[in-house]
Amino acid sequence: MFSDHQECDVVVTAVAPVGTAIHAQGYDGFIDQAKHPSWRSDAPRPSVGDRMRAVVLDSTRKPPRFSALPSDIRIARSLRCTEPLMRLCPPPLPEDARAVEWDAVEAALGIVLPADYKRLVETYGGGQFAGMLWLLEPGCPEEMYDLVAQTAEREETLADLWDAGEAKPPELHDGAARLVPWAYVEGAGHMLYWLVRPGVEPEEWTVILNEGRGPLWEPHAASCSRFILDVVAGTTTSTYFTDHEDTADPADRTRFRPNSQILS
Repeated sequence: MFSDHQECDVVVTAVAPVGTAIHAQGYDGFIDQAKHPSWRSDAPRPSVGDRMRAVVLDSTRKPPRFSALPSDIRIARSLRCTEPLMRLCPPPLPEDARAVEWDAVEAALGIVLPADYKRLVETYGGGQFAGMLWLLEPGCPEEMYDLVAQTAEREETLADLWDAGEAKPPELHDGAARLVPWAYVEGAGHMLYWLVRPGVEPEEWTVILNEGRGPLWEPHAASCSRFILDVVAGTTTSTYFTDHEDTADPADRTRFRPNSQILS
């Protein structure tokens, strides 16, 4: 029937004070009042016959609960890549999952982090995908793999490089964008960043890679979870992960090694 994070077109079939009944793909659903744009903005209230885009929040409810909020739709789009990644590359045991004080982390960084990154950290923790792609995590005892420490270090390093005359990537020429690192490529030294732009929601941030032994940059119109999924699945278009020097051992391709296992 439906699955969580599924996105589809819906038609309003009835409106009540508590919410809106809808029909989608041959089945009924419900949008709670607070999950329609009119609850938080000047958008028109729903009417029977209205068509809109919505996303499944809870497929186990009867009827399934949907949201038509743009923010929920953006979050669902980013989370849809984490589930196939988990099937392809099993995470550590649930008892090894970790809780993170995200409010404190985001306050330290000065940004709100993407939902798919938070889910990756809560599910996997920091560690290595495909034998080479190291996911940074907040609170890692080794600063090389700590999200907050690397953000401060890379900002200082990049500022020194640009002051010395190295060219900035075109994506930073307007001066308002910011780079925040989220992963590191073991051996090659490549650093993966989010391209953070003012007014752009975290779920719409894209990935940009800086090669480890040179000045070149490689942008990707993808979330961090999409990028990792493509590397693990062997479907990446990145030249840095298709080159023979950066290709993972087939035995490691679908294996995740947590920091607790590598750094202990």
